[in-house]
Amino acid sequence: MSHTKSFAAVLVVLLLTACSGMRGGLVKADLDSSKNIAVVSLLGQSFHGVHVGTTVFGNTAYDAPVPEWNIDRIAEQTIISHLGQTSSRKAMPLQHDPALGSRLEESKSFMQGYDYKEVVSLAKSQGADTLILVQPVHYDNAPFHKPGYGFFERTMFGSSHRCVYSLFIMSAFSTDSGKKIGWEWGFPCQSGETELDWKDGFDKYSEKELHQLRRKTEESVQNNVLKALTVLGY
Repeated sequence: MSHTKSFAAVLVVLLLTACSGMRGGLVKADLDSSKNIAVVSLLGQSFHGVHVGTTVFGNTAYDAPVPEWNIDRIAEQTIISHLGQTSSRKAMPLQHDPALGSRLEESKSFMQGYDYKEVVSLAKSQGADTLILVQPVHYDNAPFHKPGYGFFERTMFGSSHRCVYSLFIMSAFSTDSGKKIGWEWGFPCQSGETELDWKDGFDKYSEKELHQLRRKTEESVQNNVLKALTVLGY
């Protein structure tokens, strides 16, 4: 096979991979058949502090474990509560072990992306016809934001913009076909916070400030989750 044909074949594979599960809402048929929904958030237990300076020498970052914040549970309960407003649908948390998120991340390949077979299979085994997955991801338009959630600040020539953010993709899968039937971003904010200063260590915040960070994180996740659900059509 010539180099031109080889490149064309690779391009076709990449295009097919990219087009499987286009961004946006579910079609009516998928919404109508979405009755028993398993819900899982894999945002994790790490709070990311990210500061971007005028030059790379001013960049700093940290990761802090916050398992007591229960961010995944908050995301899942927000989704379940919203879906429960429609009597024709039943939503439930996906039952899984703590390593599911790590295995999903490790399944990613350049050509095929993530392998969702395990998580979709778990949902099907619980009797779900649909899976809703909240998954932390990188975002090319905000490359310094770490996937998941945290506190981001950018300082440029003396001016500062900062925001407590969340960053993820919400995907819906049919457990019958295994295919992604819709997805939407949970976009990060980049400015807006005025009451909190960004600090270069999680341990430098007072108890009151940590409470504010936790509340702001919860609000960001809940707001992003509800926006994504609306785009999906729920």
